[in-house]
Amino acid sequence: MFRPSFLPHQPSRLRRLGLLTTSALLGVAALDTYAYDRTLQRNIRTLVAGAIVTADYKWNFVPGNAENIEKLHERTAERILDVCKTNGGLYIKFGQQIAAVPVLPPAYLRFRTLFDDAPAVPYSAVRKIIHADFGKEPEEIFASFDEEPIAAASIAQVHRATLRDGTPVAVKVQKPEIRRQIGFDLMTYKFLCRALEFFFDLPLTWQANYIASHLQLETDFINEGRNAELAAHNLASAPDNLNERVHIPKVYWDESSKRVLTTEWIEGLRFTSSAEEMMRRGWSPKGVMRTVVEVSADQIFRSGFVHADPHPGNIIIRPHPSHPASAQIVLLDHGLYVHCTPTFTHDYALFWKSIFTGDITTLTSIASQWGIKDVRMFASATIQRPWTPGKAVHVDRSVNLGDLFERQVRMKETIRGFLDDAELLPKEVILIGRNLNIIRANNKYLGSPVNRINIMAHSAVKSLGPDWSIWSSPTSPPASPTTLLTPLAARLNYYTFRLTLLLSTLAFHLSRAVQKLRYVLTGVAGGGFEDVLDGGVREGLERLGIRVDEAVFSG
Repeated sequence: MFRPSFLPHQPSRLRRLGLLTTSALLGVAALDTYAYDRTLQRNIRTLVAGAIVTADYKWNFVPGNAENIEKLHERTAERILDVCKTNGGLYIKFGQQIAAVPVLPPAYLRFRTLFDDAPAVPYSAVRKIIHADFGKEPEEIFASFDEEPIAAASIAQVHRATLRDGTPVAVKVQKPEIRRQIGFDLMTYKFLCRALEFFFDLPLTWQANYIASHLQLETDFINEGRNAELAAHNLASAPDNLNERVHIPKVYWDESSKRVLTTEWIEGLRFTSSAEEMMRRGWSPKGVMRTVVEVSADQIFRSGFVHADPHPGNIIIRPHPSHPASAQIVLLDHGLYVHCTPTFTHDYALFWKSIFTGDITTLTSIASQWGIKDVRMFASATIQRPWTPGKAVHVDRSVNLGDLFERQVRMKETIRGFLDDAELLPKEVILIGRNLNIIRANNKYLGSPVNRINIMAHSAVKSLGPDWSIWSSPTSPPASPTTLLTPLAARLNYYTFRLTLLLSTLAFHLSRAVQKLRYVLTGVAGGGFEDVLDGGVREGLERLGIRVDEAVFSG
C-alpha cells in the first residue's frame, strides 16, 4: 500500500513543534517572572477572574433566584479578594477602595483585611533602589537604617532610620516591581471598565482615565512630598486651631527621590486601635473622630486640596507635643490628592447648603451644570443618607424592600440614568466621594461618636461667608435688596438650615442613647448612628430606585 513519504516524519515534526511551543511558553513565563515581575500573569489572572465574575452574574442574577444572591456575593467577593491579594501592588489599593464603601453586603467586609500590613520585599531590594536613586548605599546616607520594615503597604514599605545629625526619620521605599507593573495594571483596569460598560451598559469609562492618572502620580514620591508640604501650608491657616490638632510630617528633601521619601518619624497609636485603647490613654474617641472629620471638611470646603485616601492605615494618634494630655492627629501618605477649582469648591458647598434648606432650584441648577440628570440620587450620595425634595434630611426605615432581584435591577437603571453628560461632571467629585466614604467608615469603626454630616454641613456654610444673599431663595421673585422680602426670606432659609441640623443632632443623640442603653442592659455594643444611616441608605434610597450596597455587575 502506498504511503506518502512525509507520514513517517510527522510524529517527529509534531514533537519538535510541541517542544518549540513549550520552550517559547516557558521562555515567556520566565521573562515575565524575572524581568517584568509577573505582569503578564497578573493581567491574565485579572481578566480570567473578570470573565468568571461576569458570567456568574449573567447566569445567576436572574428572576426567581433571590435566595441564592447572597451566595453569589460570597463567591464574587472571595474571587475578587483573592485576585487583589495574589496580584498585590495597585490591586491592594483597588481592594481598599472596595473596603472603604460602608454599605456593601456583609460578604465584602473581608476586604478590610487589605488595610493590614502587606508583604514586604527583602532588604536587598531596598538597598538596590536606594543605590539606584542616590548612587550611595543606605549606610552612606543615614547614620542608621533598620533592615526590617516597620510597615508595608501596597506600593511601598517604611523603614526607621536616623539622619547624620541624629534626627529619627521614616524612610518610605517603593517596591521594585511597581514601576514595571503600574502601566500594565492601569491598562487592565481601563480595559475592564470598558468591558463592564459594554456588557452591562453602565457608565464606567468616563472616570477611568482620571483615576488612572491619579494612581500614576501616587507612585511619584516627589509629588507626594510636595502634596504633604502644600497640605501643611493650607493647614497653617485653618480655623478653630485645627493646625494644632492635626500634624503633617516634615519632608527631608536631601534624602528623598521619586522612589524614596524620607519624613519626620512619628511615634503614636494607629487609628485601627480600639476606642477602648484610646480612652485608656486618656483620649476621647469623639474628639479624635471630630478632628478627622473637621480636617477633611476644611480641605473640601476651604482649601480645595483634599486628601483622597484617609483610611485607618494613614492616620496616627499621638500625644500633643505641647499638651501631652491631648491627642493630636497625624496624617500620613499624601500621594493621592485632588485639586479643586475655586468655582467647584464654592458650588459644592452651595450644594450641601441647599440640601439642608430644600432649595430645589439651586440643587437642580448645579446638577445641570455638572451634567447630572438625577439630582435626588446625587444629593443622597453626597450626604450618604436618604434625601427627598421637600422633606428634611432624615432617616426613613419604613420602606417596603420588595424583591431583591427587582431592587438591584432598579439600582442599575438608576445608575444608567444618573448622568446626562459625563463630560460636564467635575472629576473632583470622584475622589471627594472616596474621601467621604472613607471618613464615614472611620466614624463607624469607632462606634459613630460624632455626627459627621452636621460637621460637614457647618463647614460648607461657613466657607460660603457671612453674606446674607446666599440665603435668599432663588425661587422667589427678584426683589430689591432694600425691600423687606429678601432679608426675611434669607433669614427664614437660614433658620430652616439651623432647624434641620438641630433635628439631625437630636436624632444622633437619641441613637447614641439607645446604643448605650443596649450595652447597659445586654452587654452587647449595639450599632451606632452610622449603622442607622446604613439602614436608611439600604432602605430609604429604595424609593429612589437606588441600591448602592449591592454589586454593580448585575445583568
